[in-house]
Amino acid sequence: MPLWCEDTQELYIGTGSGVKLIHTYDADTVDGYHASSFLQSAHQFVVTSGANTGTTTYVYPPSGYTMSNIVAFIPSIRTIHYNGDVDKNDSMYCYYGYEASRISITCYNSEQRANPACNWLAVWRK
Repeated sequence: MPLWCEDTQELYIGTGSGVKLIHTYDADTVDGYHASSFLQSAHQFVVTSGANTGTTTYVYPPSGYTMSNIVAFIPSIRTIHYNGDVDKNDSMYCYYGYEASRISITCYNSEQRANPACNWLAVWRK
């Protein structure tokens, strides 16, 4: 999940084990590089996004990138199809995990009548 810090104007991303700074508003440096160098360097950052259908789906690095280049990843629920009585014993979730060559996304609810769909956004850096 993204987290915007109003007072410091910094953007963070939840990693599953904490939060990671992914952009600092008006910062002089990011990871030791001046912010303007990212704009001038070809292929420094690549942002990919999409929508996948299925309880478990996969996202692969773009051409020329590997899993070591992932900086941030955000999955979100796109569509959930309910069936039966949705009550207090139901659950719904969307989470991801890094694998050796891809990212797996699991999107599920306990009352589903059709495959769910998820959106995702990934930031890659060389």
